[in-house]
Amino acid sequence: MKRFLSTTAIVLTMTSAAFAEAHSEGFGNVAVEQTDFLASDLIGMRIYNSEAEVDAATPVANGAEQEWDDIGEINDIIVSKDGEVTAVILGIGGFLGLGERDVSISMDKIRILNDEDGDRFLVVNTSKEMLEQAPEFERPMMDGEAMEGEAMTETDDNVTVVTNGETETEEMANEVEAETEEMVQDTENAAENLEAETEEMANEVEAESEEMEQEAETMMENAEAETEEAVNEAEANTTVITGDETVERELLPRPEVEREGYAAAEADMIQQMSADDLEGSYVYGANDETVGEIDTLLIGDNGQIDRVVINVGGFLGLGEKPVAVTFDELQVLKNVEGDDVRIYIDSTEERLESQPEYQGD
Repeated sequence: MKRFLSTTAIVLTMTSAAFAEAHSEGFGNVAVEQTDFLASDLIGMRIYNSEAEVDAATPVANGAEQEWDDIGEINDIIVSKDGEVTAVILGIGGFLGLGERDVSISMDKIRILNDEDGDRFLVVNTSKEMLEQAPEFERPMMDGEAMEGEAMTETDDNVTVVTNGETETEEMANEVEAETEEMVQDTENAAENLEAETEEMANEVEAESEEMEQEAETMMENAEAETEEAVNEAEANTTVITGDETVERELLPRPEVEREGYAAAEADMIQQMSADDLEGSYVYGANDETVGEIDTLLIGDNGQIDRVVINVGGFLGLGEKPVAVTFDELQVLKNVEGDDVRIYIDSTEERLESQPEYQGD
């Protein structure tokens, strides 16, 4: 119906001369001139923008539209109560790089151009900035009919009603109610999620606290064990050298010397040796250099050899310095085919001479 009315209005406007001649003859005899437009032709036509002024009376060259900007197409037309086309509704968007929206353009701003082949073009003289600033066209309510096409009626209470029986007020109330329920549900879900997350975080913190407490206990136990081990090691590396004065010294590691024809004497074998077997024997360094001579064996309270006094330095028995070392610092090698023994210590003569002098128990 709307398309029919629009078409009729345009035809009446653009063929006013023909209508004037035939108005007394009734309907059906309105002639359409070659230069006239039908509404069906106008709606859907493209509108171009030309930066330069154009003369509608002068035909343009074929392909001239390629130099113009295609700014959109006509989606609808506006007809006055007198039947005059006052403006067109132009759908723009691609030209602006935005989503399509409708703007109105006054009909007197549109130039109708013809090319050499007789094709017609609609051209305006505007700019991208003007189109961007143009307000979006909003379709009004006209004669009880929405421009979107929904049929409208008026009730006695002046409430606009859609033909499906629901009022706009009821529809809006339903939408508000639905949105409110959705917001309430979202709030409840968020509260439940927050409570669950809080409980989960509390459980994680509790588990981490227990784990940290267990790690702290383990670290303390390890520290105590390491401290005790260090004390024991320090005590093991300390020995009393003299009877009258307590002197602390670091124990030397037992050497691991191997010599052909000799084997390491077992501890019980060494303890069975007499003082004559060991006293007077030379003590060697790792490179078989002589570093001293065993002077005396010191027996502990358990009856075992506890310490050994080594004479270091001197010449022909003169100027020698007695130094006491533990028996554990010595390695005794015994000839596998005889009674010869060789005694080794992991030290040099100079290092032994730097030890405290043994004064005797």
